[in-house]
Amino acid sequence: MAHQYKISAVICSYNRARFIIDAVESLFNQEMDKDLYEVIVVDNNSTDNTVALLEQYKHAHPDYHFSYYVERQQGVAHTRTRCAKEARGAIVAYLDDDSTAQPGWLSSIVRFFDEHPACYSLGGKIVPKFLTGIPDWYSKYFFGLVGNFDQGPKVKRLTGARYPCGANMAFRSEVFREIGYFNTDLGRKGTGLMANEEKDIYLRILAAGHEVYYLPHVWVLHSVESNKFDKAYVRRHSMGIGGGERLRLKGQSMALVMKFVEYFLKWGYAVAYGIGFLLKGQWSKFVMLERFRWWVIMGFIDPKGAE
Repeated sequence: MAHQYKISAVICSYNRARFIIDAVESLFNQEMDKDLYEVIVVDNNSTDNTVALLEQYKHAHPDYHFSYYVERQQGVAHTRTRCAKEARGAIVAYLDDDSTAQPGWLSSIVRFFDEHPACYSLGGKIVPKFLTGIPDWYSKYFFGLVGNFDQGPKVKRLTGARYPCGANMAFRSEVFREIGYFNTDLGRKGTGLMANEEKDIYLRILAAGHEVYYLPHVWVLHSVESNKFDKAYVRRHSMGIGGGERLRLKGQSMALVMKFVEYFLKWGYAVAYGIGFLLKGQWSKFVMLERFRWWVIMGFIDPKGAE
């Protein structure tokens, strides 16, 4: 199938007017020939002035291959799917609306796919850019909360234990034709914090026998605002992890039982790990780690808790 562009850089957006233009600019500031790629933003019913800013940007840059759309069905999975459907590139690369692509992002993605025909998807490093102070309870167990994704300094093949994150992931367009789009029962919807639409599509890619890779040099900066450390937000985020798994495994009785057992075992492991914090006098880290594991279990029991 012929494609109009080598790559489509796509952004899903929801109420991020304060970040969206920086994200778009980080893509058009790449060194890659602008005739080889397009940038698409799909807004998911933002109530701020995101769409107005996108229209202004489009008007100010008529020579750019830039377009934006509004997806009326609420939910990041709907929006990610709309991005893939609108894209006219051989590769669809996702960047979050509060992130900025670093130099070489586009060209490195294209080069890797060109050199590795068996690779159907890849993801890169995500480095948090903290816009506020970090609370004393924060530890490596909350890297997912701030989008911190780092699988080491070397290119590596991912086999399922880890998978790329939405702020920095790319797919051959064939993925969507072969295995389908994102599961719209999963993922965030508005202010709801359900998760796992990314995990679901990656497990389907791997199940189809395709290769997925991690590239440390394909990296983005991800802005982290103070609300990410609000304990009510952390609770819903944690419950969204468990709730997403409950929905992903819907109808698979044995898998649901095994996941429930796994979560309780992880809670037990967390107690053991947390002793290290207690020995260091880091009580707040111990407490939040145990709460996190318990909230995940509660989300698995009642997915609506993440809404």
